[in-house]
Amino acid sequence: MPQLFDPAEKNLFGYLSRALDTFEARTLTDVDSLVLACLSYFRYQGDAVRASGGAPLRDLFRTEWVEAMTHGLWDPEGLSRLLALVAASPRFRDVCVSDYVDDFDEAAEKQFSACVLRLPGGGAYVSFRGTDNTLVGWKEDFNMAFETGVPSQYAAIDYLERVAPTIEGPIYLGGHSKGGNLAVCALARCSAGVAARVERAFSHDGPGFTEEALADELWRERSSLVSKTVPRSSVIGMLFERQEDYSVVDSSTMGLTQHDPFSWVVEGSDFVRQEGLGRGASFVDKGLNEWIAGMAREDREGFVEALFSVLEAAGEDTFADLSGNWQESVPAMLRELSGMEPEQRSHITRALGGLAQAFIPDLKLPQMPQMPGFELPQFPDLAELLPGKMGVDGAGETGEG
Repeated sequence: MPQLFDPAEKNLFGYLSRALDTFEARTLTDVDSLVLACLSYFRYQGDAVRASGGAPLRDLFRTEWVEAMTHGLWDPEGLSRLLALVAASPRFRDVCVSDYVDDFDEAAEKQFSACVLRLPGGGAYVSFRGTDNTLVGWKEDFNMAFETGVPSQYAAIDYLERVAPTIEGPIYLGGHSKGGNLAVCALARCSAGVAARVERAFSHDGPGFTEEALADELWRERSSLVSKTVPRSSVIGMLFERQEDYSVVDSSTMGLTQHDPFSWVVEGSDFVRQEGLGRGASFVDKGLNEWIAGMAREDREGFVEALFSVLEAAGEDTFADLSGNWQESVPAMLRELSGMEPEQRSHITRALGGLAQAFIPDLKLPQMPQMPGFELPQFPDLAELLPGKMGVDGAGETGEG
């Protein structure tokens, strides 16, 4: 267990331990953006954060709030440490969290949360939360494959339009994972007056967009404001047909776990950059993406519905619940798979394999009983399908989303 403050660490925690200057002394960077993007993951407590005045980060690090703020999130321990460091940091502790919203609607397949991080000296960073571990949140991500606008994307545009008049100074947008996609979407679709105030939109390993979306005239006009960073073994950030321009950063882990922002390597005040993606990242870019791109819109919708009908067959709401109850959830999903056409089953098995590696990395499917009349999908053969953990990322790399 590392000490709380360790300036020698080459990650966000080390950066926060050594970044003692203020935003007035040094302008906002890509690394600052990732810190601010991660701050949207917290489930903020108290009424002050929901108002436009907000509350400074230094006041939000409270013993009685920390558990509630991080409960059920992807890395409660890491996020708790992040909160402690930003609350102590002379660069971040006076940033005010305001206009916090958290909107989860299972019926509408919507998972949206955002906050405004008002910077000392003027300006603000509008931070959009990434995907959580709910099936609803991930289904909304996959809906992006056939819809030009999903509920959270429309919510992001409306949110930006609502909070922009309350911000004095420049506006930055950003997010990690789906939050990055929402930030870019909000930039591309907001009014001209708001767009003129946006200095930068940061997407940290956020999913891409359909070809139709990137052909939009407003997108072409505003795309120069986008700063996208992805790790070398990016999977989430490579989802969907085409990509914005992006910069590749180094990570201390392998495969799907590189999506973890706390694994991104920071030296000094910048990320360690790489020349290109690892070979494993082509699993999505050249595999699942090409298959989805060749589908008609209605076929894409059918694929997403079929994929999540398998996941939902277990009767659980989150990937954590699927993992915790795998003795019952996996056989239920296999039964659902058995009724599908072979080609569809093959592609869904590949997609399920990626999600299993991301959320249930310790699951040993060969231990599961065979279902009558159905051959168990060869998830152990993920070495041929997935980057990183099974040793296909780069030259001889091994690793472990």
